[in-house]
Amino acid sequence: MSLKSILAGLTLVASFAGPSAAAEKVVIGEQNWTGAIAIQHVLAEVIRGRLDGEVSFLAADLPVLFAGAAKNDGSVDVLPDIWLPNQATAWAKFVAPGGTETLIPNTSPYTAEQGFYVPAYIADEHGVKSVDDLVKPEVAALFAAPGGGKPEFLVGPAGWESTYISEVKAKDYGFAPNFDIVSTEAAATYAKIDAAFKAKTGVLFYGYTPDWIFAAYDLRRLEEPAFDGYAQDNKKDDPQYNPNGKWKFVSPTEDPDWLNKSSITSAFPDAQVYVLHAKHLETDAPRIAAFLTNVKIDPAALNSLIREIDQNKVEPAAAAKAWVEANKPTVDAWVAGL
Repeated sequence: MSLKSILAGLTLVASFAGPSAAAEKVVIGEQNWTGAIAIQHVLAEVIRGRLDGEVSFLAADLPVLFAGAAKNDGSVDVLPDIWLPNQATAWAKFVAPGGTETLIPNTSPYTAEQGFYVPAYIADEHGVKSVDDLVKPEVAALFAAPGGGKPEFLVGPAGWESTYISEVKAKDYGFAPNFDIVSTEAAATYAKIDAAFKAKTGVLFYGYTPDWIFAAYDLRRLEEPAFDGYAQDNKKDDPQYNPNGKWKFVSPTEDPDWLNKSSITSAFPDAQVYVLHAKHLETDAPRIAAFLTNVKIDPAALNSLIREIDQNKVEPAAAAKAWVEANKPTVDAWVAGL
């Protein structure tokens, strides 16, 4: 048979087979904290393994990722871990009615909490339930540094706004005189928590979920008055502004006397955390868009996944793959009907 005849036959077979379907493609913006990275790789694993899609990653600062996604041109298609009210300005600009509405949120965000935490054995054995208990000298003494010394309150890394806020709260709740206010990087805080649990001693620290420590240790969040709104002038455009609220924070970048001019006597507001996708996916990658709308993150499961990545040093892609394999009913619900 001649080469011409063979090629003609192949062309005929191809015409009967019809065109192959092009894979749906997405670019996931890589945010630079472990919780976001964990979600990013779970999304990628499901898109590749269950929806036959193609995924690439783009790492950049969050404002850059937001701007790229909002262009709605495929530069960035997915933002995996967007916190409200932290990102309220970008949300109003790109997501909410009245903005460009070029980014679409999933329908079931997860709730993230932050506050002051102690070991469960301290809470249960000594009745330490509230920030008000820390004013008592005998309670403060439970948090003395190993080997003696003044009790410590670990407020978090230097430069974080939450670190300054924690210091303001210690002042206004009245327990600051009983403690050394100690700023620590995350690794140092984790080490102090681990040492306290091994010795069954006290540790008082600022923390937030999701984080792997909540999968590794039994921790209790201290009670505070409920958040009732921001009272400072720079929050007047915020939906949670309340001129009579218990939260008035003056940043150190605004005033050197920030500590005395700030007043906070309420809990941190809980955050609602979303997966966002670019609107063009609704037509360009509809199965992936539907999945991203359906996805529902369990914070407790995320704590465990973060632990695998941060503490057990499992590569994020491998940790996500194992998680998806171990949580088939959850993933089935995310992709049902797609």
